[in-house]
Amino acid sequence: MQESLRALLELQKTDQDLHELEQFKVDIPNQLETMETAQSEAETRLADQETKVADIEKDRRQHERDLEAAQEQVKKYQGQLYSVKTNKEYDALQAEIQAQKNRISELEDAILLLITEAETEQETLETIRGETESLIERFGEERTALESRLSAVDEDVAVKMDERKRMAMRVENQVLKVYDRIRRNLRGMTVVPLKKGACSGCFHVIPLQVIMQIRQGRRLISCESCGRILILEEGLEY
Repeated sequence: MQESLRALLELQKTDQDLHELEQFKVDIPNQLETMETAQSEAETRLADQETKVADIEKDRRQHERDLEAAQEQVKKYQGQLYSVKTNKEYDALQAEIQAQKNRISELEDAILLLITEAETEQETLETIRGETESLIERFGEERTALESRLSAVDEDVAVKMDERKRMAMRVENQVLKVYDRIRRNLRGMTVVPLKKGACSGCFHVIPLQVIMQIRQGRRLISCESCGRILILEEGLEY
């Protein structure tokens, strides 16, 4: 029995390794998907900022065209002042000239605001672009490493499965059946040591008589609370 328990501990370690490898097959694709989502969001944020800067520049150019048109109108109306024949016509032209001058003042103020806004948003754009490029570069390296690790998982699993078969042959058949049954029903460790007189899997206190039976090592002893196979805290020397 003691030899079977020693082999069982080695088998349990291999099963833990297999569990970790199987978890990799789930975790790595999830990590890759998370990175893809984060990169997509970063690229969208960059594209939105580029559009914002372009829109401000577009508005500024339109304002400048409107400013030139207003200035041309002022020149046109001023030239017409010398050809009017009535005071009414003269006053009307003066009103148009003043309206265009007011328009020019408003456009000049708007253009100055757009220039300032464009400078601020351009700085933001450069920051976002730098962060996005850095993120893409980092994700590229991490993605390569994760994909390489994922491609090796199946091979590692196959190696561990062969190792498990060899270890299982060293365990008594009845003991192996109990172990496999418990492992299917429980998460985590199946074979656990006593800790201060209690099962280290569920912390149920083990009666002294049961501890003595574990120490004698004549048969397999399971925790009456969680069903885990119990071994001595000191190990399997006794």
